[in-house]
Amino acid sequence: MNRLFLLLGLAGLLLAAGCRKDDLVDCAPASNPSSLTDFTRRNGVPVQTFSLALGSTAQVVQTFTTSGGARISFPSAGFLLPNGTAATGPAEVRIREIYSVPDMVLSNMPTQLLGSRRLLISGGEFSIQVWQNGVRLRLASGPARVVVASPVPTGASAGQQSLWQQRATLVRDSAGWEPPTSPPTPTTNDTIRTVGSPPIYQTYIPLDSISWWNIDRLWSLYQTAPVGTVTVQVPTIPAGGTGSTQVFLRVVGLNGLARLYPTNAARTSWSTSLPTGASMKVAVLQSINNQIYFGTQTLTTQNGLTVTPPLTAMSEADAVQLIRQL
Repeated sequence: MNRLFLLLGLAGLLLAAGCRKDDLVDCAPASNPSSLTDFTRRNGVPVQTFSLALGSTAQVVQTFTTSGGARISFPSAGFLLPNGTAATGPAEVRIREIYSVPDMVLSNMPTQLLGSRRLLISGGEFSIQVWQNGVRLRLASGPARVVVASPVPTGASAGQQSLWQQRATLVRDSAGWEPPTSPPTPTTNDTIRTVGSPPIYQTYIPLDSISWWNIDRLWSLYQTAPVGTVTVQVPTIPAGGTGSTQVFLRVVGLNGLARLYPTNAARTSWSTSLPTGASMKVAVLQSINNQIYFGTQTLTTQNGLTVTPPLTAMSEADAVQLIRQL
């Protein structure tokens, strides 16, 4: 049975045991009341849950349709407990899916390569987990695969896509996408295919300790334009105050999102390197002493460009509404 929930009721039970960022959307409350972590928890894409029947040998494929229109198929055999034994009986599938830049911002899930931070144009981001009795299962290597058939989102790049991973062991502020470190044995079906009308992506996804998977293509402008540094200036958080800041740049018309990083101790200057000559929109989200500030500015990237978007104090609901319009 398909049901949608945010796991809020589990938070109290998890305080004693703690939780990993890749395991759950909702962990213990943030220690900083002005942290944007809670904003992300409340407004990021929710967890969708499905009931999965596991067997020890007989292989039965079970397919679930998500609220975003993806059809995700699971084998009934091959899932393992942490000790390596086969998992049988009822299990729970937990899925999160992101197909748009606003949901990337609200979920704090940009699409950049690990290390170089070059921008990827996304065909969909997925967190897919299988749980049983409070324990996360993994899928053994072999012929049994999880198959994702997902809609091609607006602004996805044309051409051959690749599958990228974001490992659960990475710290969130430095997390990025990288090719699978332990891909399954290649077969003719491991290529991401565009099939049907309207078109969908179809790919196999292994389930192990990986946090997120992404169908992506490197932004083609890297092949034709020189790269330059863009800097965004934001207000300082007053001495004695509490707060945090997030700065993003989206490509106008394409489904990709870059996160900028602070370059000074005061965290008022945020920069990244991007191809020049591109139309982009900066979005700044800031929380200071429990007050949300938000602002945007359209720009054309050029080396050495510095912009200072005007920020406006507003309610969280108004900020979410404006982010939805990015």
